[in-house]
Amino acid sequence: MKNHILRSTMMFAAGAFVMGAGAYFWPQPEIKASVANGNDKFTMVTVPVTETGEIEAVFVLNHLTGQLVGGAIYNQTGKFGYSFMHNVAADFQTSSKTPEPKYAIVSGTASLQSSGGVQPSYGVIYIGELSSGAVIAYGFPRPNTRNVGKAMPLVKLDFFKFADSIGQ
Repeated sequence: MKNHILRSTMMFAAGAFVMGAGAYFWPQPEIKASVANGNDKFTMVTVPVTETGEIEAVFVLNHLTGQLVGGAIYNQTGKFGYSFMHNVAADFQTSSKTPEPKYAIVSGTASLQSSGGVQPSYGVIYIGELSSGAVIAYGFPRPNTRNVGKAMPLVKLDFFKFADSIGQ
């Protein structure tokens, strides 16, 4: 009986050692996350441009004007060679009658299909606005050497309503 318990304990210890060593030496996937930060006047968010996350774009949403402006570093030069611009206030149909638009912005990923020779970025931007009760998804073109230095537009992909419109 003692031999059986000793053998079982040794087998368990050997298995635990092998599993621990395997977990230690197995390559760990790199974890990357988008970041958003801001206040009641503006919000910044990072968005992955490529599947590997080697390139990110940063977008700033001005809550006072509804302008979404972004940029991406060009070819590891350390310079913002790509820029993006879009008026989200027009998409949410906010106006001077809207007391104070309340925006929220986050980023995500999507595997979008190319269209018209334009390769879309891997990341998408989701913007919600309280008075309209809507969330709109935006895509943007993947930067390439042809569009260096040009302000590229964002594309409204789709939207959904999360609440009835208020304050208009």
